[in-house]
Amino acid sequence: MKSVKPKTSEIRRLQLTGGSTFIVSLPKRWVVEHGLVAKDHVRVEWRPSGNLRIIPEASSITRRREVEIDLDSLPSNLAIDHLIAAYLSGAVMIRVRRIGGFSSSDRKLLRRFIAIGRGIEIVNETDKMIEIESLVDLGTLSIYSSLNRMYLLVRTVLKDVMVFFETGDDSNLDDIEERENEVDALRLLIERHIGGVLESASLEDSAGLTRWEAAELGNLVRTMERMGDHVNQLGILARNIDRVQKTDYNALPFSVVPSWLSSFKALNSNIKRPNLKEIHEAKDELRKNMAILSEYEESLWESSETSDALFLHRCSESIRRLCAYAIDMAEILLNIIIHKNANMVVVE
Repeated sequence: MKSVKPKTSEIRRLQLTGGSTFIVSLPKRWVVEHGLVAKDHVRVEWRPSGNLRIIPEASSITRRREVEIDLDSLPSNLAIDHLIAAYLSGAVMIRVRRIGGFSSSDRKLLRRFIAIGRGIEIVNETDKMIEIESLVDLGTLSIYSSLNRMYLLVRTVLKDVMVFFETGDDSNLDDIEERENEVDALRLLIERHIGGVLESASLEDSAGLTRWEAAELGNLVRTMERMGDHVNQLGILARNIDRVQKTDYNALPFSVVPSWLSSFKALNSNIKRPNLKEIHEAKDELRKNMAILSEYEESLWESSETSDALFLHRCSESIRRLCAYAIDMAEILLNIIIHKNANMVVVE
């Protein structure tokens, strides 16, 4: 028998009762799936678009997303991608199966996944199946706080790299890889949280965001994670180049870093309460710095030895990309402001 896919939308007729009240019936399937009965309450919300959203207030049905991953059906190099995708989907339970039992490399992979997935733990294990459960209530978390933590990590790593360039003291760079991993983990957590906001009215309410704003913050968190990648790249260059003491770190490209840090700080402070003037000023400054660095990179190969030019060019490229991603960040914040201030009007 051919299965029938449930309708995702349907048209219902308005009815007038009592001369002044309009009513519309609810789909029976929806009522049953939420465990509702006569006289239960539903919440009707006005959306910015003018549409209405109906939310069951007293549902007796608890739902959660579960994902099953069969390691036997996946190439070993893609297993971590499927685990991360399951985490980002909002799955509360992830069941991982291996018919022949888990190898040491499988267990190493799962430990790596648990390390980068915030709030998940192994809750049940057999020879052929491992259950990983998310124990974090996203409604208790703040997307803004997580973004600010990412900002602080990116900013402090870059400042520590500059201290090393200036003094040769690399003691603060010992944990640079751990901080990079924390930035990645925060990116995944925020994307999971944003996915929940897009699907759940209660999470949307607790986050204090519209779904449109949440989607833009998803773009922003990926931009900030890329900044973290380039800051980490600068740290790797710093620790692996034995000739750093011969370079003037008060000159280009490093002289641009204080300006970038100032612009990045201004943009971060405008994530929650955006100010157009400050965003414009930061964006203009970043554009100027990008132009300066582009011109500098073109001149490198004419005036420097090959080894000097290669090192300085790689540093300049990472700093220039930091400026480019910060400009992307400014544009995302502008998008949020314009959308929030736009008026919905009736077109006759």
